[in-house]
This record gives sequence, structure tokens and C-alpha cells, in this order.
Amino acid sequence: MKTFRRLAVDVLIFVSIIGTIFYIYQTFGSQVVVYLFGEPTNTIYVDELAIGVTIADEPDERRQGLSGLKSLPELEGKLFVFEETGNYGIWMKDMFFPIDVIWIDENLRIVHIEENVLPNSYPATYNSPVPARFVLVTNAFFVDTFQITKGARVTIPARNLPADLQPNLQ
Repeated sequence: MKTFRRLAVDVLIFVSIIGTIFYIYQTFGSQVVVYLFGEPTNTIYVDELAIGVTIADEPDERRQGLSGLKSLPELEGKLFVFEETGNYGIWMKDMFFPIDVIWIDENLRIVHIEENVLPNSYPATYNSPVPARFVLVTNAFFVDTFQITKGARVTIPARNLPADLQPNLQ
């Protein structure tokens, strides 16, 4: 009888430990992965140029942006994805390096560009005069180096597009 009780207690402890691990993973798993390995990157294209981007599609992610980062690797950026077309401003709060800002409409065309936006320009906000659906932020001089222009075609993987734009891919 003692053996059965001991076995039952051991099984209960084991199940409790596994349950706790599962709960912690479900609650904090993505944060742990980002902490250990960094944010996952996706590849987008401006015409034929491949750019690795992290996605900011939640309000907190968009608010944070690149604030606090010391640098951005070459040929990488952050893509801000919005649920609807609008006039979205970018500011340089807590930024340590200059950036180029590229606004993209829902037809995946570049509609406005601001080059070499400096960290000390905060609290100024930079906006596109044309409504946009996405904002791509890269290192300063990216636009000039790769001769990015208004009207250029941007390709974004379907999984990163808002749901209302996905049917337009067919």
C-alpha cells in the first residue's frame, strides 16, 4: 500500500511539474525566445533588394519601434504594419542612430521618404503627406545607397499583411 501511495505522489508531482512548465511556456515562451535569440526576421523586397525586417504590428511594438537599440545591422529594418491606411508619424524618442523612414501604401508602393532623420530631432514627428499602411525604418543613407525612390514596389510576405490585404494577392 505504501508503494502505491508513493507512486501516486510521484506521479502527481511529475504531472504538476510538467503542468507548471507548460503554463510558463504558454505565458512567457515568446518573450524567452526573443530574449535568447532576438526578434525573428522576415524578408521583404523593395523592387529586387532583399531586406531583413522585424515586424511591429501591435500598438506596444509600434510605440517601442527601434527606441533603445544601439544600432541596426546593414540591410535590416523594422516594418510597422497598421490595420488601416492613415497618416502615421515617426519620432526619434530614445533613438541612438539616424534612420531613413519609408511610407508604403496598401498597394505596396512607396509613397513618401524621409532621409537621415537624426536622433536629436526628438520631439519632432515625421509624417507622410500621403496616407500609408506600412512604415519601413532603416539605417540612415539606406535610401541613397540603394537608390530607393517613391513609387518603388514593395513585396511583403502574405503572413505579414493585414487580413484585408491578403485576398488581393490572388
